[in-house]
Amino acid sequence: MVEELPEGYYLDNFDYLLEFVSRQYAHLLDKDELAYAANFHGLPVQARMLYVRLVQRKGPLFRCDKIAYKEITDLQAAIQHLSEAGFLDDGHDAELSEVLCLLTKDELLELPEAAKAESSWKKSAILENLIDADAKVIITAFCVLRPLHQDFYQLYKLLFFGNLTQDLTEFVLNDLGVTPFEKYSLQPDASFFESRGFIEETRQLYRLNELSHGIVSESDPDAMAEFIQLLPERCRNDRLGRRHDRIVNRIARQYERLGALDDALLLYTGTMSPPSRERRARILQKENRLEECIEQCIEMLQNPDTDQELEVATRFLHRFRKKDSLAHMIPALDMEILEFKPVLHSVCTQNIPGKRVEEVARDWFEHQGGEAYYVENSLLPGLFGLAFWDIIFAPVKGAFFNPFQRGPADMFSPEFYQRRRELIENRFVELGDRERLRNLICTHFVEKYPTANHFVHWPNLTQELLDRFLSVISIESLLAVFRRLLADPKGNRSGFPDLVVFQYGSYRLVEVKGPGDRLQENQLRWLRHFSSVGIPAEVVHITWK
Repeated sequence: MVEELPEGYYLDNFDYLLEFVSRQYAHLLDKDELAYAANFHGLPVQARMLYVRLVQRKGPLFRCDKIAYKEITDLQAAIQHLSEAGFLDDGHDAELSEVLCLLTKDELLELPEAAKAESSWKKSAILENLIDADAKVIITAFCVLRPLHQDFYQLYKLLFFGNLTQDLTEFVLNDLGVTPFEKYSLQPDASFFESRGFIEETRQLYRLNELSHGIVSESDPDAMAEFIQLLPERCRNDRLGRRHDRIVNRIARQYERLGALDDALLLYTGTMSPPSRERRARILQKENRLEECIEQCIEMLQNPDTDQELEVATRFLHRFRKKDSLAHMIPALDMEILEFKPVLHSVCTQNIPGKRVEEVARDWFEHQGGEAYYVENSLLPGLFGLAFWDIIFAPVKGAFFNPFQRGPADMFSPEFYQRRRELIENRFVELGDRERLRNLICTHFVEKYPTANHFVHWPNLTQELLDRFLSVISIESLLAVFRRLLADPKGNRSGFPDLVVFQYGSYRLVEVKGPGDRLQENQLRWLRHFSSVGIPAEVVHITWK
């Protein structure tokens, strides 16, 4: 781990991103987008440093008197170069609210339009008052800077990472050794985006996704109806299709809350991703369209996308079986899904301020002579990630397209298993040997620590803990957990119990619930699975003395 990053590290990272995208996607970028990278590289170093510093900060406007970077020794020259090259302006057409946010509370109170404001007001209240008064702000004490071409920068980030949630922080974490990334080879033709149309659809869905959250929070049926008209048709690409469905399902769910069940049902009918079918069944049941509801539930029962769908379908069909007129339509059901009850214990102990309920429970178990570790979603997913590490990062075509991935592009889709079926099944055969299993996990733990992996949360794992757990758990039980994780990697990598407790030469997994807390559905499903494969697990309810 390096103690200090070299001066200008952020510019090197930015340059790498631009060069990578320009080379990999030159055939999908237009002349202006390509010119963005070329023109940037033609600027003096300090001008480029200033631009990168600004585009990574929260803007869009900045005060030049608040900018001070020791490596930028001539700030005015850097500003001039950026302005002349079209990478910076003075924000002359910015919104009033954006300009006012640059001022301190005391500076706001000095404005003529703030005469009615009081010094006891919060800055947000003063800002709101000034915006309502349409204040005319004339700034003479400092210059205003606004970095331009943010849309180009966002496009380059999207093409590099394949998403807009990652940013240049990934470079820094990797360089510092805090979160290094796996060293896998990038194929020359590997890319996340196959066409310009795919890029534009992705950008559009990101914009609509952000807009949908505001629409839902407003709960205005007219605005929701207008928003629906903006949505494109569902894309044939699976990744974009799922992204599209999340937006539509979000609006449909809000229609449900507002009681507009027909509008919600119409939207759910046009999507394919969970929980679409479940919500359709619930609406049909509410509208007393029971035969249609039964048909929907049978479809879910026979071909469930998730365990939750199977559970909901079983519960509904069991309820309908009690109606004589509908009983003949109901197929055989797995009643274990409905009848399972987890092992429950109550513990009354002292409430210690500042301690989480899981810590209190851990202390209680240790007072009883056990050894308890807080692991939650770290232990079993971590063992899975370590056991299948090399398969997760296997050089499958199109799986890796940038150096900062925690797993392949298809990690959370059905394609992950399908494209690696032979590798995975051969690994299951290997893992049937306890010694082979322990050696493989130990080797990957030592060699890969603390490399990024979707399933391995390093802070809660130690080699001692893993080795101890592997010495007591049944191999068949552990492999059954791995199978369930593979069946739905995205949905099943959470919901694990909080603690693992070792006592009397054995172990048990413990989900801890404090006063007023209750089991979530995914937690209950894991507890039911543990019971079916012979893993001791229980729920401990904490009450206070």
